[in-house]
Amino acid sequence: MNFNWNENTIKWYQVANDYSGFFKHVADLIAPKIAGHTTLCDIGCGLGLVDLELSKNLQSITCIDINKEAIESLNKSIKARQITNIQPRLMNCDTINESWDVIFVSFFGSRDLEKFLPYCKKLFAIVDQKKECKPYLEKYRSFHRNTYDNVKQQLSQKAINYSCTEITLEFGQPLVSLDDAKNYIKTNYATVNDEDLNRFLSQQLIETSNTDYPYYIQKNKSLGIFEIEGALI
Repeated sequence: MNFNWNENTIKWYQVANDYSGFFKHVADLIAPKIAGHTTLCDIGCGLGLVDLELSKNLQSITCIDINKEAIESLNKSIKARQITNIQPRLMNCDTINESWDVIFVSFFGSRDLEKFLPYCKKLFAIVDQKKECKPYLEKYRSFHRNTYDNVKQQLSQKAINYSCTEITLEFGQPLVSLDDAKNYIKTNYATVNDEDLNRFLSQQLIETSNTDYPYYIQKNKSLGIFEIEGALI
């Protein structure tokens, strides 16, 4: 299932990235590995936050997603930053018919990686390494990202060689109010009951001294960054 980008989820995701620098850290890890390459396609780009960071390292970046709201948000970010080498496209990745030096996929877009290998010289896939330890909320989750273990198993079964970097980065959520915190949890766990919602907030919601974001939910993301050789010569 694809992530539901809307006004609230876009706002939360951008604020979390601004606060933690999450996608800058990811881009800093990938940038040395793509040295010498000039073109990249981010498949399932979402808000394109890693692409905004990588744009200074590449001549051209193509960003593909099927969600109109996400692409519109990326277009706004490109315009605000006066970036000229990112081309967002509202399209399904199953219809691609061109090639790039590098293909980048992350989280929801990281399944069936082998189908992208004919279109690139190198492929990077970022996946969650571990599930968060919130069993009383996970049962309410309506969508699931691909996982580190799944990707390892799939690549091994298909005899696809890869290297992998493991890292943990902070990607917590700043929030403007208690109601904002409740809406954030309800959006991610739509059917959560009041008991489990209040239990989670009582244990995980941190009060800060930041006047703009007086509440914070800490979240460490353990990631696997897979690097795979593509089929292009």
